[in-house]
Amino acid sequence: MSRPGLAGQGCRQYLGVRRALEPSVTYSTRRRGRAHAGMIDVRIRRLKRAHRAAERCQVGRHAGSRRVPASADSEPGPGGSRKLKTGGGASWLAWVTLAVLVASVTALVVRQQNDALPATARAAALSGSHDRSSHPARGADRAAPRAYHVTKGVSLRPKHPAFYAMSLRMANKGYVLRQSPKGSSTQFTVSSFNVLGAGHTAGKGGMAPGVSRMHAAVGLLMSHGVSVAGLQEFQEPQYRTFQGLVGGTYDVYPGLSLGVQPVQNSIIWRSADWSLVEAHTLSIPYFHGNHVPMPYVLLRNQHSGREVWFYNSHNPADAYGPAGHWRAVATSMEASLARNLTSDGTPMIVTGDMNDRAPFACPFASGSGMHSADGAYYSGGCHLPAHTNVDWIFGSHSLDFSSFVTDRSTQSRRISDHPMVRSDVTVPAVADPRCRKAWGFGWFCPHR
Repeated sequence: MSRPGLAGQGCRQYLGVRRALEPSVTYSTRRRGRAHAGMIDVRIRRLKRAHRAAERCQVGRHAGSRRVPASADSEPGPGGSRKLKTGGGASWLAWVTLAVLVASVTALVVRQQNDALPATARAAALSGSHDRSSHPARGADRAAPRAYHVTKGVSLRPKHPAFYAMSLRMANKGYVLRQSPKGSSTQFTVSSFNVLGAGHTAGKGGMAPGVSRMHAAVGLLMSHGVSVAGLQEFQEPQYRTFQGLVGGTYDVYPGLSLGVQPVQNSIIWRSADWSLVEAHTLSIPYFHGNHVPMPYVLLRNQHSGREVWFYNSHNPADAYGPAGHWRAVATSMEASLARNLTSDGTPMIVTGDMNDRAPFACPFASGSGMHSADGAYYSGGCHLPAHTNVDWIFGSHSLDFSSFVTDRSTQSRRISDHPMVRSDVTVPAVADPRCRKAWGFGWFCPHR
């Protein structure tokens, strides 16, 4: 078999040149000497080239050239075949080994250079996200440090099929997923205000009519951001004036829903802050022991979802004879109500014109476990602030009162014969018992 790339005809030509040149070189050397040395050198060089070409055809100088014609289709002898296969196979294996070695070294160098890049630069280089038009110098100096802005994205996790189905069920029930069953704390301003009934200033006492005074009373409530208030002596004309002034800003209970007498002791709350959950009345003894309904409501805060009980009362005064006994009975009933409503942990706030100072504050604090916004409490005895009023704000032990004010501008401006007492309240965050645990994901809690 002939060597690839060399045709049989080419080999015969080189062999013919060699045979023709050998005698002429010998003859010229003998007969002509140095005169034709240049020509001899040319012929020698041609002869050498012919020898080299003949060797490529794997043919011997004498025996091979004379015994076997140089043909691409002829079969080589046993010796020539072994020499061709051995030399050709070794050469091919050497070239393949060299190619593999070069490729391995190249890949190693490229990988080392890639590992030396910063992570952000390597990511940008691989993604091709950089803009060459905005960085004309990038191609000129690739070693120059570059700044990359990395923004943290949203962590995505696949949802378990069971959790996904549960999410749909809870969403249909009005529940949302939260990280904690605890909501946020609730902060607001509460007030107790006896607005002096319109019937007490009808053409006497130097006070303006109840309707006129109600404008100023509403101005105080709005300007101080009162969220919930217990009003006493809030008679029908004043109620209607109030409704006309505040519009839908405040909701009222009982208002006129139970008649013209119960409206006098109503609870008002900002509709943007609270929603009504429950509404009830407690009938306490009033003048001569006659029972009068006093309201209490359960409100839910629109922002935090916390629920708080509010009770408002006007215990009897001595205007129609001594009423201390009836006040004591009413106080005992109110303390019992507070214990019952707060037994499940729901906080409560009590407002009212109690027509007593220590005789109300001490037994009520002892019987209910509450403390007042101005500092009255019971612990191993009754503790009272330096100055007390007959108008009170009490709250559960879990509530924090701050910025308590006895605003006597209502008296100096002849809005009422009582001060407006008010205080800021903080209801701490607690776990919502309605929340349901979603293991590994959080809590499903009712939407506000």
